Amino acid sequence: MTSKAPRTETSEPSELTDAQVVRFLRENPDFLERYPQLLSVIRAPERQFEDADEAGGEVVDLQGAMLSRMRSELAQREEQSSELIDASRANLQSQNRVHAAVIAILSARSLDHMIEILTIDLAGLLNVDAVALCLEGGMVTPTSAQGVRVVPVGTIDKILDVSRTVSLRENVEGDRRIYGEAAGLVRSEAMLRLSVREDAPCALLAMGSREPDRFHTGQGSELLTFLARILEHSIRTWLDLPR
Repeated sequence: MTSKAPRTETSEPSELTDAQVVRFLRENPDFLERYPQLLSVIRAPERQFEDADEAGGEVVDLQGAMLSRMRSELAQREEQSSELIDASRANLQSQNRVHAAVIAILSARSLDHMIEILTIDLAGLLNVDAVALCLEGGMVTPTSAQGVRVVPVGTIDKILDVSRTVSLRENVEGDRRIYGEAAGLVRSEAMLRLSVREDAPCALLAMGSREPDRFHTGQGSELLTFLARILEHSIRTWLDLPR
């Protein structure tokens, strides 16, 4: 009969002692050069000078000030790096969404299908809460039909500056002339002027978000301008109008 070997319980690794840390740093003098971010959390002792005058010494220790400045600079750089990474991710996400919307528009099988994509699918593709396509017609009461709204001639020029293709606005209340019943959801918006033909009334694609700062004046508008140009081209193609 053989006896079983006694089981040994595995113990968790013990915490490092001060002596072990000191020995490691002595063996790796370049450790802080390889991990400078640690300087932002390590506190340096204040040095005492024998010849310092208690009433206002002549010897000034700059070590603490230098380390404090280094910590501040490191913290600032980390914050800037995080902001840059977040901005890059947001820009890439926006670019992917606009590209997906453009592909959907270009894949439309008819003008009706394209309008359906604009007024129904576009909200999901661009992650917004309200989308409306406004067309200027006669002096009629604004009506709604599957997201397409007809407004009196001149309305779009009053809403959007004539010289601008894209307008981004934050902290707004949705305009019922544009969004209809969905106006209550809109707290920021992007408006794209569409010029299908020089002698024809202009059109407007409006996108609204419930986030007050989703669209704001500091944003770049290149991607939305690109989207507006694609829409104009697609509408001309389906209507067989000259460029």
